Amino acid sequence: MFTEKRNKGFISALLISLVFFSIAAISGFLGQIHKKPTERFADTTETGREVTMPVYGIYPEPVGEVDGGTVVYIVQYSNEGQGKFAVVESKIKDESINKLLENAEDLADNPVILTGIQLEPLTKTNFINTSKNTKIINLDEFIRSILPAESVVARNMNTRMYLSLSEYSRDSLSYIFGIVIFSGMGLMTLVAAFIILKKSIESFKELYRLYPELEGNLELLDTQADFYDQDLKVILYKNHLITYYKGTQALDLRDVWRIYLVSTSFSRFNKVYQFVYTRKDSSKKYSLTIRNTNRVEEQLEEFWKLLPKKFPEINIGSL
Repeated sequence: MFTEKRNKGFISALLISLVFFSIAAISGFLGQIHKKPTERFADTTETGREVTMPVYGIYPEPVGEVDGGTVVYIVQYSNEGQGKFAVVESKIKDESINKLLENAEDLADNPVILTGIQLEPLTKTNFINTSKNTKIINLDEFIRSILPAESVVARNMNTRMYLSLSEYSRDSLSYIFGIVIFSGMGLMTLVAAFIILKKSIESFKELYRLYPELEGNLELLDTQADFYDQDLKVILYKNHLITYYKGTQALDLRDVWRIYLVSTSFSRFNKVYQFVYTRKDSSKKYSLTIRNTNRVEEQLEEFWKLLPKKFPEINIGSL
């Protein structure tokens, strides 16, 4: 039954916008955690974890390249004993690496903290890549190929884990994109909610102004409407086509030049039906959404027969 629910469609759209804003807030919260990890490099063997790494020294040039366009550096991440060393993978001309190189002489006394993703290199027995990047393969063999086995660096090199700055950068961007995308979707849905509310309020005002007998007595439509389908949420009353599926919209058919039905499939199980119409004073297309019952065309047969009898000047069907 058609009743005066001016906030019909508004509340649901408002709740959806709040869901989008909540997801954006969660993305922002996770992004902040991502920026400030509590684990230090090599304190855990867990791969794919955000960690920090103090750098006490760095080789001045990349020692290798990784498929995908990144490079690797050797750094010292601990000054205990003879020192502990590891590989850092980054984009070419990475800002964090440039900062290390600029302050290379002072790193021993004033280490610089890197933040990245701790990754386990691929091996001949473990070659499944769960990384967003091309992973380093057989890191231990690579180190043996470039460093003398008896050197301090080779003997204290961590080949079980390496630090990926490029992976960390991509994860950071994903959180930023999440904030932007879901905030944008939330804002658009919020605007749509108030547009639905505005149209509903204006539609009821127009109906009551032109048909004062309906104010406080919408039950009259049950018996006096020319066409009334509660499943489709469609009413034809005197000069107005009324839809009330997602918000209430009232269209004065005397202003309509052409009208037709359009169905849009968003998935196998999701189809949206809309009346599309143009006004006599404009070529712009407008739409009224109706409910999908899987028998829409059949249920509207009476409507399409009735419409040209009441409004012969209206063109029915798309161009």
